[in-house]
Amino acid sequence: MNAPAVAQRAAVRRATRVLVSAIANGATAPVEKTSNPMNIVFVSAEVAPWSKTGGLGDVVGGLPIELAKRGHKVITIAPRYDQYSDCWDTSVVVNVDGESVRFFHAIKSGVHRVFIDHPWFLAKVWGKTGSKLYGNRSGSDFIDNHKRFTMFCKAAIESVRALPFGPGEDCVFVANDWHSALIPLIIKDVYQPRGQFKNAKVAYCIHNIAFQGRFWPESFKDMQLPQSTMSKLGFIDGYSKVFDEKNPLDDDEKPSDSWSGPFNKLNWMKAGILAADKVLTVSPNYASEIGSGPDKGVELDSIIRMAGGAEGIVNGMDVTEWNPKTDKYVPVKYDRNSVFEGKAAAKAALQAEAGLPVDPTAPLFGYIGRLEEQKGVDILLSALPKISNAQVIILGTGKAKYEQLVKSMATKNPNFKGVVKFSAPMAHQITAGADFILVPSRFEPCGLIQLHAMQYGTVPVVASTGGLVDTVKEGVTGFHMGAFDPDRLNPADADAVAATVSRAAQVFQTPKFREMVKNCISQDLSWAAPAKKWEAILEEVSRGCTAAPAKKASVPTPVQKQIPVRA
Repeated sequence: MNAPAVAQRAAVRRATRVLVSAIANGATAPVEKTSNPMNIVFVSAEVAPWSKTGGLGDVVGGLPIELAKRGHKVITIAPRYDQYSDCWDTSVVVNVDGESVRFFHAIKSGVHRVFIDHPWFLAKVWGKTGSKLYGNRSGSDFIDNHKRFTMFCKAAIESVRALPFGPGEDCVFVANDWHSALIPLIIKDVYQPRGQFKNAKVAYCIHNIAFQGRFWPESFKDMQLPQSTMSKLGFIDGYSKVFDEKNPLDDDEKPSDSWSGPFNKLNWMKAGILAADKVLTVSPNYASEIGSGPDKGVELDSIIRMAGGAEGIVNGMDVTEWNPKTDKYVPVKYDRNSVFEGKAAAKAALQAEAGLPVDPTAPLFGYIGRLEEQKGVDILLSALPKISNAQVIILGTGKAKYEQLVKSMATKNPNFKGVVKFSAPMAHQITAGADFILVPSRFEPCGLIQLHAMQYGTVPVVASTGGLVDTVKEGVTGFHMGAFDPDRLNPADADAVAATVSRAAQVFQTPKFREMVKNCISQDLSWAAPAKKWEAILEEVSRGCTAAPAKKASVPTPVQKQIPVRA
């Protein structure tokens, strides 16, 4: 080998060592660029930071940016719920079932953000909080949601042809949850029989199977779809109600209380599953769960199996907003090399802010989330009397009865504190300052709280369900409490929470705990790896790419990854 070649290989080896070292210390690897760019169109009722009630908004906010980095043309389409100051009127108007619809537009981080403008969205939601996108409160949906989101789906499809920067008919749509479940149905049953969108493909992603878009059959006439679509929309369940403004779900009422069927319904999610070219969801374990039976599949398990099953991809997280090196709410910024010093300062500040005894030797457990049964807050509250020698802080809003119990926590134990409000600063302070984060969910499709926690070196204590199984490794990056009864408060579940908290508290301040903290903060939990798997699946769907299976297999879940070697 000649001297220049030897020198070149040596330089490559040096550069590789530098790159590996940089990645181990928190830098990100260079983004792979695709050689076969696709036109990808995400259709979603939520897109962060403009609109968000949960994980759906985060996914459609973050994933498209990473796909655009990889070289794809990516568009997201969502309703315009508010007067977004950074979005401009395109002056393009289309007619959808007699309604004039306009489109607003922005380009952010290489992604075209499109917002569908109509009074059914803007006039109904403008000025309200994100939780009001679908109704005045949970369990009380707007009575015209079937009309709102039918128009949304139809306008979204038309936008790719009407907008000057649109991809036209040659694209792959990604529809998300029930609100955009009509996208695959309309493409397959309306447009393609007319010879339009012949090459378009549709992937359908389930972010939470509990919300399916069930409506009474009488709503079908407002949707202005061909009668043939009823074969996919039709559904039978046992519930005598559809929970909306006229028939709201009371705080103490469960949907099963109205079970007296059978009743004919429409089910938008069912139609989306049956019409899509590919069914996806937000973690591999959740994909297995929702096809396993009617309890976890919420009566759509057989439909999922009929469609060939769902494929799961673990979500990434926003490592810009949630970053202890730059977080404006953290008193001392830190990274993996200074995690113990930074977290010590954050813990003292959190204890003082919350009114807890400032004690570095007390293990501090935090909970951030909605105060409702899905998130297991009733199980956690039942476990509190059995927890000793630990501090607990709960932050969230939700059902009135749980809000009252959380507010009264401190009266029963000075080491417990409840904060009943939505507070982004406090959420960041708990994420950084707590030693452990509690996620006692009855079901959790993927979960973001545990990802945020690990990014900050905070050890998750989680229920063994959904994406929590794919993201938290027992004894390595967290503790598992087991799976909980999905329908009722079981005393054994409260015992399991208390026992796992005790087990975690015993590990606190030991070398094992320090190792777990380092394991957590040393991971890459960004969208980089999930985007590669998304890319492979969409290539498979739209082009039948033969290399897709190998590319998918090359993307492990967080629990499958090897933790980077620490200095």
